Amino acid sequence: MKIKLTLLFLIILQISCKNETEKQIETWNNQIQKVETQKKETKSFEFEKFKISKGKIGDIKIGMNIKDAEKELNELTKEEAEAYDFGFDGGGKAYIYSLKNEPVLALVPKRDSEEISVIIALNKNLKTNNGLNPKSKISEIQNKYPNIEIIQDLMMDWEFMHDEKNKWNFVFLTDTNNRIGEYTEIEKPTEPKKAETKMDWITIR
Repeated sequence: MKIKLTLLFLIILQISCKNETEKQIETWNNQIQKVETQKKETKSFEFEKFKISKGKIGDIKIGMNIKDAEKELNELTKEEAEAYDFGFDGGGKAYIYSLKNEPVLALVPKRDSEEISVIIALNKNLKTNNGLNPKSKISEIQNKYPNIEIIQDLMMDWEFMHDEKNKWNFVFLTDTNNRIGEYTEIEKPTEPKKAETKMDWITIR
């Protein structure tokens, strides 16, 4: 009788230990999966490495091969667009790079070429070397450029401000219903009238 009870106790103990071990393994697996998921979710684009300066964003430069530039954009998804969407005629392509469906920047190569001719900064987290971003207000631009004027783009029907030194255009997708400037002469810059309007992107040439 004692032997039977001892055997029964050992069997119960073995089953209990097995269940406990399985629970521990399951817990460890869940913890590993949780850590891996967190790592995946925290992987993001390092905006601070992509400062906007003359002729470049970070290490991506005008004149660079687009394939070489894309090595800097591994975290982003790529979508094809028309160069005309950004104000460039001639039928070429543009490529928009996004983080979680939010556009970050676009590259416009020369037609039938891999050479980058234009960079478009689209995301507010991209900063110029003087502190502006692609969604800055006109008042913020005026703080950096006190005498800056607004210009109408006759081909695209929108407006822009120009930084001659850095070859940047601050683009505003306006139309006849929400003009920033009052134009009395064709192609003549004028004083901006709406200080709170935000730009839509920065074109880098």
